[in-house]
Amino acid sequence: MDWDGRVVLVTGGSRGIGLATAKRFCDGGASVVIAGRSEEALAAAAVSLGHEERVAAVAADVGTVAGCYAAVDGAVTTFGRLDVLFTNAGSYESAPLGEVTEDMWDRTVDTHLKGTFFCVQAAAGALRTARGCVVTMASDAGLLGCRGGWAAYCAAMGGVVNLTRQLAADLAPEVRVPGPVGTDHLYADLSADSYGGFEGAADAVEAVTQTLPLRRIIEPDEVARAVCFLAGLEAMTGSVLSVDAGTTIALP
Repeated sequence: MDWDGRVVLVTGGSRGIGLATAKRFCDGGASVVIAGRSEEALAAAAVSLGHEERVAAVAADVGTVAGCYAAVDGAVTTFGRLDVLFTNAGSYESAPLGEVTEDMWDRTVDTHLKGTFFCVQAAAGALRTARGCVVTMASDAGLLGCRGGWAAYCAAMGGVVNLTRQLAADLAPEVRVPGPVGTDHLYADLSADSYGGFEGAADAVEAVTQTLPLRRIIEPDEVARAVCFLAGLEAMTGSVLSVDAGTTIALP
């Protein structure tokens, strides 16, 4: 799809899937705003995208309502409109059930679930005017349980999946919500110390890879391609697309 003249906001846009998605939209002609918490990381990411006249960065923590509105306001103020919102910001941390703290729970739910909702709330007016769309990022942890203490993360991701369906109903017919994209993006930082359930493996990455039907870890650009596909397909809304190397089709 030709994105010339369109404006895209990517939260969590300074690295990984967010940056790969921003690049795809930007290379397709869109003006792109990347949002994140680190001004330094955002500045470096903006330079890496090229197309200086069509790229902007907004420092905002979308785990807060104020940060959600700041990100959206930055995009609309800079480029005058908003056509696509990709709610990609996220983090993850695990702990055994008895060790989950209130702070850990709040950080996880606020960033993923609250952040998704209030970014959409902030953007709804501009998106309706543009007859635009929202693509949400979740994880297959919203469809399946995960071994090793991921209660808060799974709860937040499951919330995003069903929130997406509700948002599609609330915003129709002017705005589509053709997401979420489910991806095992947490594998990108996989280690035996940080990923519950594989602590005893000599090579945690290899151990997890062997549980996947495709026997490989997906790359950020593969998810970026899915986001652009969903954003450009005007017949889709309220759908869930898993880009997961087959995680959801079979248990190990």
